[in-house]
Amino acid sequence: MAALLYKNHFIIATSQFDQTRELWTPMVDVSWHSATGREFHTMKLSIDFRSKTQAEIFAVEAAETWVDERCKALTH
Repeated sequence: MAALLYKNHFIIATSQFDQTRELWTPMVDVSWHSATGREFHTMKLSIDFRSKTQAEIFAVEAAETWVDERCKALTH
């Protein structure tokens, strides 16, 4: 599991192991404070990896991209 704060968004990246295929599927939760309270966005990514570490790195990168796009949309 990886947890980090990125542009005022809390990212928690995990991965789920598929025993049949012996592959890791990345998942990530992003949360942030808003005017109405705490908000969340969850992604289960449809790509698999042979290692847990690779899956979680990909999940963090996907979350950072999502946050960047969200922040960009809010400024326009």
